[in-house]
Amino acid sequence: MSLGRSRRATALLLNLLVVLAGPARGAEPPLILRVAPTGAAQAGTGEAGRFADLTQALARVAALRRQGEARAIVVELEPGTHRVAEPVRIGPAHAGTAAAPLILRGAPDGSSRLTGSVPLAPTTLPPRLRERLPEAARGAVRAYRLPETLRRDRSIREKRLLHDAAPRVTEIFDSGGGLRPAQWPNAGWAAVATADAPRFTIKDGPPRLPDPATETDLWAEGYWRWDWLLETIPIAQFSARSGRFTLADTPYEGIRPGARIRLVHALSALDEPGEWWRYRESGLLLAWPKDGATDLEAGLAETLILAEDARHLRIEHLRLDRTRGDLIVVRGGEDVEIRNSELAWAAGRAAVFEDVTGGGVSASLVHDIGAAAIRLVGGDRASFRRGNLFVRESRFTRFARLTHTQSAAVELDGVGAEVSGNLMTDAIGYAVLLHGNDHVVRRNEIARLIHGLSDTGAIYAGRDITARGSIIEDNYIHDIRPAPGLEVKGIYLDDMASGLTIRRNLFVDVQRPVFIGGGSDNVVTRNVFVSSTPMITLDSRGLTWMKPSLTEADSEFRAAFAAVPLGSPPWRLRYPKLAEALSDEPGVARDNQIVDNVAIDGDLLELYEKADPKRQILLFNTRLDGPAPKPGDLDALARFAATRHVPLGLDPAAMRRDGLPASPFTDARR
Repeated sequence: MSLGRSRRATALLLNLLVVLAGPARGAEPPLILRVAPTGAAQAGTGEAGRFADLTQALARVAALRRQGEARAIVVELEPGTHRVAEPVRIGPAHAGTAAAPLILRGAPDGSSRLTGSVPLAPTTLPPRLRERLPEAARGAVRAYRLPETLRRDRSIREKRLLHDAAPRVTEIFDSGGGLRPAQWPNAGWAAVATADAPRFTIKDGPPRLPDPATETDLWAEGYWRWDWLLETIPIAQFSARSGRFTLADTPYEGIRPGARIRLVHALSALDEPGEWWRYRESGLLLAWPKDGATDLEAGLAETLILAEDARHLRIEHLRLDRTRGDLIVVRGGEDVEIRNSELAWAAGRAAVFEDVTGGGVSASLVHDIGAAAIRLVGGDRASFRRGNLFVRESRFTRFARLTHTQSAAVELDGVGAEVSGNLMTDAIGYAVLLHGNDHVVRRNEIARLIHGLSDTGAIYAGRDITARGSIIEDNYIHDIRPAPGLEVKGIYLDDMASGLTIRRNLFVDVQRPVFIGGGSDNVVTRNVFVSSTPMITLDSRGLTWMKPSLTEADSEFRAAFAAVPLGSPPWRLRYPKLAEALSDEPGVARDNQIVDNVAIDGDLLELYEKADPKRQILLFNTRLDGPAPKPGDLDALARFAATRHVPLGLDPAAMRRDGLPASPFTDARR
């Protein structure tokens, strides 16, 4: 037989085998299971592929996987409200493959909603409680019965101190969103008059002091010592006669006279629509509904979805909301993505990925989140193994609404995460909080954040000189301005943060756009600063007030330094001198490269606290006098630079993220 005939015969045989074997597994249509909304009649037994709730459908998925089902499985949540009281659990038993994953999917128009809240039943308002209300509230406040779970809770929330991330909180909702526990003052803050931590008095205190016999779950929150830290603490005791309050815990570094504070969850303060108060003794909720919206719900579920060691999971086209903690928690596993979804009204965080390899959040709307919105932790710092987690093309707004401080739209830790193409705006928290190594923050628009805080930044890193290698590039950062008497930054490399690269970013109307707080080996290059002055601020705080942190064995700074194996081969190869950093002029800010930047209508550089310009690399930075183009007119900015023959090195118009939909369901292509 000739070689050609042999090849033809082999090809015919292979074709015959393919026909007999049928289509490839990856090409097979997925298996679809449907989940009826809560309360739907005749949900079925599951035999016809329709289930009464998500837990039942996932039990069927696990059974199918045990039987060898290798196709992609789609669990479709039908249009309507799907309520959960306990986390829906997903694990290895549900896993498919990258080509045939498990998909939790809602209707394409976003009408499938997974929620952790339950309706509240109205009841009679006891006369004795009505009499204790402010007079203006007595005809408007309604009473509701709380679920047994919430009645048993000793308190409406957990405390939040300096290192507490996302405390568990009770929330009440109407159709428009969350109500708040009754507080005084209703707007703004009161001021501490006298302080002997944990005791304090209030300047020009409330017109009606709380009644100790009724107020058994009274709280105070405030910027007790520093305007970058909000702490919420229960009141252990108080005197209606003297007006002295005693906190159950001492705030970080005590209480200063004049500190901004307010009282929270006081019946005596239930005096306007949108407020509520829980009477623990009887399990009643008293609420003044907004705009006649008397149908109220309470957040009940701690978490909606808990995925542990899950693999190849997609969550898409869903609205997820109303938990006392985090909406979605992913621990361990790989390849888990939330996409084209809306995440809202969590008291904790929207989504948490911890020790996960691959995955994240994309093309989603995240809003009205209590703490940080997204937390990504993946990879291994000891070996620089990347976690490959991401947040892409998503819109964030009104996050950090309960915690205010040290909470970000995206918090990164570990190695090798990506935050790209997002819009982060109109919240009191950070845009990005950086820990760990080798992250990328790219092509985001960041605006109108951290107003009301001080000594903080829209992008923040600090207190760890080993957290190197991250890149902040091609972002549009604008309208970052403080409240009167406060000061903020655009990118804040705080407390010796070192080894980061900041390049090709556009800053417009940002107070202190880049601030290097004592760090070394940072690169700031080819950025454009418009009405954002000074362009760079640099200090050498390791030689002044921060010096004890470099020498004290138990300091937070030294603990971070000791947490990674600096003497191991990966670290020695990449950072050969880092292991000796604490013995080689550790307090000196040095070798920061500030090169080829353009400042329009602003100063170039401010040095203080013993910062030495001779220890830095300062080259080719250009200052152009104004008047600067009107903020927001990026076309005019490009023309302004062109007339002065200064290349910007970036395309301002391409830096906006206006193309992101306000909801992932408003654009059929997403």
